[in-house]
Amino acid sequence: MNILITAATEVEIREIKEKTKLLQNHSIRFCATGIGCTLTAYMLAKKLQSAKFDLILNVGIAGSFGKDTPIGAVVVVETEVFGNLGITYPHKFSTLFDENFLSKNEYPFTNGKLHCKYLNSFNLKNFKPACGLTADAASGEKNQIEKRKTLFNADIETMEGAAFFYVCLSENVPFLEIRAVSNHVEPRNKSKWNIPLALDNLSQAIFDFLNNLQLQQIKNN
Repeated sequence: MNILITAATEVEIREIKEKTKLLQNHSIRFCATGIGCTLTAYMLAKKLQSAKFDLILNVGIAGSFGKDTPIGAVVVVETEVFGNLGITYPHKFSTLFDENFLSKNEYPFTNGKLHCKYLNSFNLKNFKPACGLTADAASGEKNQIEKRKTLFNADIETMEGAAFFYVCLSENVPFLEIRAVSNHVEPRNKSKWNIPLALDNLSQAIFDFLNNLQLQQIKNN
């Protein structure tokens, strides 16, 4: 398979690059897009102009909104939302759908969310399913966190996922977002984070996923 693996930063794909050198039945390219929606959308769209891919993965670390998705857990993201795209009022946040600037079911949205329609195409039993929230400014303040949790009912937060979903759905390219939890979404305290654990678990999970995909390809051939 011709596969593109994207992440916001080089650090998030460094271990994956080393592990996937052992795989022979895939052509794997990597792209560190930069952090945030704008950089991700631009770099991914640019890549899709120059090459075709059978599968695109967005990988990296994420914050978890709930204790049931602990630090170190690796998740596959089923849905994404743009968590700070809208209008802020004195006592609430209103999305573009709430304001009728966008229809909740205007493609690629379904009921105001972006859905990964390729989940049944792959063996993902080793990944915990999760709903993603994407924010250009990561949550780090108590009131902001509670508002986002209440409004979007998300499991994890990233700074790129929704942009990745939007481009892949718009271009009709098979994709998956796979993230490892490095921290809980709470008032910012990096001493409680465990990025090395998240990256170790992520790299092993991506290798296992691609290796199983490779074995299935060989079997089918």
